[in-house]
Amino acid sequence: MWVAGGRQVRTLEASNPGGVRDSEFWRQVNSLRGEVSSRLTNALAARELDEEEREALGQELIQQVVRDHNDAMLSGGQRPWTAEYQVEITRALFDALFRLGRLQPLIDTPDVENIEITGTQPVLMLMGDGRRVYTEPIADSDAELIDFLQFLAARDPANERSFTRANPFLNLDLPGRVRLAAVGWVVPAPRVTIRLQRLQSVDLGVLRGTGTVDAVLEQFLTAAVRARKSIVVSGQGQGSGKTTLLRALCASLSPWESVATIETDYELYLHLEPEKHRRVVALRTREGSGEMNTAGRRVGEIDTNINVYESLRHNISRVIVGEVRGPEIVSMFQAMQMGNGSLSTVHADGARDVVERLVGMAVQDSTLSETYAYRQVAQSIDLIVFLRVDIDPATGLRTRYVSEVIEVTRGEAGNPVAVTDVFRPGPDGRAVPAHTPSFLADLETVGFDPNLLNFHDGLWGVTP
Repeated sequence: MWVAGGRQVRTLEASNPGGVRDSEFWRQVNSLRGEVSSRLTNALAARELDEEEREALGQELIQQVVRDHNDAMLSGGQRPWTAEYQVEITRALFDALFRLGRLQPLIDTPDVENIEITGTQPVLMLMGDGRRVYTEPIADSDAELIDFLQFLAARDPANERSFTRANPFLNLDLPGRVRLAAVGWVVPAPRVTIRLQRLQSVDLGVLRGTGTVDAVLEQFLTAAVRARKSIVVSGQGQGSGKTTLLRALCASLSPWESVATIETDYELYLHLEPEKHRRVVALRTREGSGEMNTAGRRVGEIDTNINVYESLRHNISRVIVGEVRGPEIVSMFQAMQMGNGSLSTVHADGARDVVERLVGMAVQDSTLSETYAYRQVAQSIDLIVFLRVDIDPATGLRTRYVSEVIEVTRGEAGNPVAVTDVFRPGPDGRAVPAHTPSFLADLETVGFDPNLLNFHDGLWGVTP
């Protein structure tokens, strides 16, 4: 058992195997949540409040409902709740209405990076140090879990998501830089995967401290960003650190540079770091509703292409397209064609595989030919940075580091894209200098010392 945010989180070994009290406790919370929600809705109908004022009003109403319920039990001859139990109920109701309900204590657990939920099975928590910890289920039935997910999906009026039998996939960004993905109805039991962004303030210097880059890569990548080179970050699957590295690259930008971030769900959060980024337009896509129209869109749908186009109306000097999974490839090309140095991430198995991966995604759009896709990759991308992940089979501990950096240029006839190993894997897999990039003069203009590329074993663990 450990305490998270003032609440107890019990591992499976320390918990009541039957979970009887927990089930009853959460039935009471769910019952009272409806009453508090009704009172809150009525109160808000008469006035407009900001988020902080809404939460303060909600806390007041929660305390009233808990007090009224306790008085009713006392009047009916039932044993009233203890003061400690009332505090637990009050906190749980606040979490249910304004936070993440039964998930909140798990989210608040120190060092947790990923949470995996499958129906009513014990919840698996993957910790930063590699530990795998099981804790109690967060729902007593699949229907309760579905209901909770639908509540989360509909809670934000500005970005309400559908989670129904007709639309069984759900992706949400939640408070505290938390990403949630869920699927229901097409699986034996509802599945929820939650990723937490624990390293919230990051730059390349921080990543040098964690061993993701060395001093040469820190200086080289900083200069590449400042020299407005377009960079694609890739890595081995989920959890390789692509988004973290992308955020660190963004930290190399001037605080006064006008930036637009284009994402399906917020992951970069540059708009939450005004000390680093003072001029940010953070745009995300929005699902439509109803049937497809003649243009192949649903009513109200906003995709990445629209967001890239509209972002340019806001005096933007650099457009950053977050993760590219498919249709976003066109938006990435558009952003990179501006010539101001765009940044993106993509899944691939190696640095060179990124080229084929991007071309494959591009040709899925029937309007784009393979020839056009290769030409766009060659013209748009300057560097591909690849992250490797080593996992200790005994502990599950992940070690992430940059293993390759390649330059992308136009190829000769019959080979539309040419690549050069600027950094290649050294004996231990970590990237070490290999060849001088064609744009070295651009890097020197922004302060890069070319002598750093003479350290052919890199400077891993060394401060120059």
